[in-house]
Amino acid sequence: MIDRLWHALGCQLRNPRGVAGSVVGWLMAWINDEPNRLAIDALDPRPGETVLEFGFGPGWGLRTIAARAHGARVYGVDQSARMLGQAKRMNEVAISRGRMVLVRGDFRPLPWIDEMFHKILLVNVVYFFDTDGRDISEVYRVLRSGGRLVIYVTSRETMEKWPFAGPETHRTFDAHDLARLLENAGFSRSHITIMHAELALGVKGLIAVAEKSTRSIRSDAMHGIAALAP
Repeated sequence: MIDRLWHALGCQLRNPRGVAGSVVGWLMAWINDEPNRLAIDALDPRPGETVLEFGFGPGWGLRTIAARAHGARVYGVDQSARMLGQAKRMNEVAISRGRMVLVRGDFRPLPWIDEMFHKILLVNVVYFFDTDGRDISEVYRVLRSGGRLVIYVTSRETMEKWPFAGPETHRTFDAHDLARLLENAGFSRSHITIMHAELALGVKGLIAVAEKSTRSIRSDAMHGIAALAP
């Protein structure tokens, strides 16, 4: 019974649904507060840029991006109808003024043209990406040449202690796995930095910053490993 409850929580974190999904959404907002702050600092959204967030949950990260980068156009995609509703309420003013566009849908294919976004943010999302690399390839496709991708994940070292984050619902990462994910998508190893973050309650996180080269780099994407910053 306990195992089933943990598994159910893992499924809700993957795609919040129903009344329980609403509760999980607000729990996610609280848990993701510090990771969002660190990741958005690394993203450094600027006025006039076009910014996309994957898996925006209840919309706190979106609101922070819009507040920090006046004049930016902010987009978001999430698979959960429940999270879409919460995020729309959270960001009602920005949406009504045409500064923010939120959609519900899968992470592939994305409903946007190639190289549309200056910056892309993923906080606690890539656990749910497919193992074939199609989801992260869509991220690479819609990021502009010279654009920046920031990913936050809680490290495997920490997640292995959490009973709801089993292999049935979560794909876990260490620094090398995260770098490899980005290289396989097309990012050059010289344009990837992985930083380690120490969060509250002993949680260990990883922040990946990847810049999309202005030249085609898929031919050398499989060589070497990323530069790892302590």
